[in-house]
Amino acid sequence: MGSIITLQLPPAFEFGVATSAFQIEGAWNEDGKSPSIWDTFSQTPGNVRGDVPGNVACDHYHRYPEDIALMKDLGIDTYRLSISWSRLMPDGVGAVNQKGVDFYNRLIDDLLAADIQPNVTLYHWDLPQVLEDRGGWPNRDVADWFGEYSAKSFDLFGDRVHRWATLNEPIALWVGYALGAFAPGLRDEKLGRQAMHNAMLAHGKSVQAFRAANNADSEIGIVLDIWKRQPLTESAEDRALAHEGEDDGFRFFLDALRGGGYSDRLRQRLESTGTFPHIEPGDQQLIETPIDYLGLNVYSRVVVDSTQQKPGAWAESHPQPGGNFLESGSEFYPRAVYEALEMVRDDYGWSGPIFITENGVPDASAATTADPLDDAERITYVAGFLHWISVAIAEGADVRGYYLWSLLDNYEWGAAFTFKYGLVRVDPETQVRTPKKSAGWYAKTIADHKRAISASADFSPAR
Repeated sequence: MGSIITLQLPPAFEFGVATSAFQIEGAWNEDGKSPSIWDTFSQTPGNVRGDVPGNVACDHYHRYPEDIALMKDLGIDTYRLSISWSRLMPDGVGAVNQKGVDFYNRLIDDLLAADIQPNVTLYHWDLPQVLEDRGGWPNRDVADWFGEYSAKSFDLFGDRVHRWATLNEPIALWVGYALGAFAPGLRDEKLGRQAMHNAMLAHGKSVQAFRAANNADSEIGIVLDIWKRQPLTESAEDRALAHEGEDDGFRFFLDALRGGGYSDRLRQRLESTGTFPHIEPGDQQLIETPIDYLGLNVYSRVVVDSTQQKPGAWAESHPQPGGNFLESGSEFYPRAVYEALEMVRDDYGWSGPIFITENGVPDASAATTADPLDDAERITYVAGFLHWISVAIAEGADVRGYYLWSLLDNYEWGAAFTFKYGLVRVDPETQVRTPKKSAGWYAKTIADHKRAISASADFSPAR
C-alpha cells in the first residue's frame, strides 16, 4: 500500500474527512433552497474554470447514503460538513425551510447510525445571495443575521451534533471582496477588511448563541487557514513581506481572537492606506468570547521572495532552491503542521484542544500518471503530516483529531473540477464514485491505530 507509518497518537484521537455544502451538495435550486453567492458567482461567465457552475457538484443532496457508506468503509470516527445557509433559511433570516431541515436531519441521523460523529461548520463561504443584496459581509448587520442563523441551527440539530465551528477560513472574504477571485467577485480593499472584521463579530455572536443554547456536552470553535510565511532570504524586504503576508492572513483573525485586538503593525499599515475597518466599542469583547477548540487548516507554507513580488499583490509562494515539490505542483512540507501548532502556542498562548480540520493535496496531473486511481503522492503527503502531528502531540500539543480534505473529488471553487482532492474519484458527468488507492491506505491507517489501542488496552496490567 506504500508509506507504512507508525503513529504514536492518543487513544481518543479521531480520524475524519471534511467537505463543504456548496462543493458537494448540488441541488442548487431544489426543495426551497435560494441561491448563494457562489451559485451566482459560478453561474456568471468568466468567473470559474471552463465556466462550469457548481449547480450539481457531487450531487450529494441525492446521493448522501452512498457517500455515508463510503465513509463507513473508511472507518472514520467523524465527518466534518457544512450547512448551506440558503438551504436552511432561504431568506437569510426569518423562517426555516422545512425541506432543508429534513435533509440535514436525515444526513445527521444516518451518520450517527453509521457510528460517525458529525462536526458541523455553520459557514463555509456560501452566504445567501439575498443577504449579499443587503450589503453582505461588509454590512455590520451580518453579525446579527449570522447569530440568528446559528441559534436556529443549534436548536434544530444541537441534540445530535456535539462539535460545531462558526466560520471556515474567513480569509476567503478578502479573496471575495478585495481580490475578486471568489464570490461575490468584488475588488475593494476597504470592503474586504470590513468584511473580515464583521466576520469576527459574527463569530462572537454565534458563540454567544451556542452558550445560550446550553449544550453542555458540546463544543464550538473556529477554523482558520494557516500558511506560515517564510522569507526566502534574511533581507529586510523578505522579512517584511513575510510579516505582511501573515498579518493579512491568519494573524488578522488570531490577533482579534487571542491577541487582544489587531496588532499595531497591521493597524499602522492599513490606516496609512485608508483600509482599516470601522470598529465600535465592545467589538473586541464580543470577538474574544471564549471558544472550546481551534480548528487549523494546514496544507503547506508560503516562501516569499520580495524580488518576485508584484506591487499591490498578495504575498504568494515562489519556487525556491531545495523545495520538495510534488507532481501536483504543491510543495511537500509536512513540518508546516508542527510549525502552525508551535505558532498558536507560542504567539497566542493557546494550550487548549486543537483539531487539524483540513489537510490534503490534489492529484497529480493526468500527464504524470496513467491511472487516475493511483494517487501515491496523496499517501506520501498525508503520512508526512500525520507524522509531524504525532511529534507535536508527543511534545505536549493537545491535538485531538485529523480531517483529511477531502472525501470526494469535489467542486473546487474557481477551479471547478480541475483540482481533485478526493480519496474517492467522482466522474462529474456520471457521478460514479470510485475509491482511489489512498482510500484503502487511509482505512488501513485508521484500522491499525484502533488495533494498536485495543491491543494496548488488552495488555494493560489489571488495576
